[in-house]
Amino acid sequence: MSKVFILRVFHGIFAVYFILCLIYLYYAAVFAKFDFVLLIAVVSLAVEGLLVFIVNNGDCPLIHVQRKIGDETPFFSLFMPKKMAKQAIPTFAKLTWAGVGLLVIRLILINVQR
Repeated sequence: MSKVFILRVFHGIFAVYFILCLIYLYYAAVFAKFDFVLLIAVVSLAVEGLLVFIVNNGDCPLIHVQRKIGDETPFFSLFMPKKMAKQAIPTFAKLTWAGVGLLVIRLILINVQR
């Protein structure tokens, strides 16, 4: 197996993990499920956001590894048109902030009802 293929599989696993974290964030907000899994999801999304936007200027941290092994194709460009692929990370960031906002609203509503 080539290094490029292995990195793409690894990258795909990370992408699925973070998408599942995002889905759980919304699930928790809708159903008021505040648990350890939510904590893991929120911390994971926060660390990913920090790495992508603060440390790496909006690029996935794995792009440097990709380039080092000769893969110049960004991950989302593998299965999306180029224009959509460029918007994937900003879109996921907006979805994450919206989910956090819903979670905060849910917490406020729970506290108001008490």
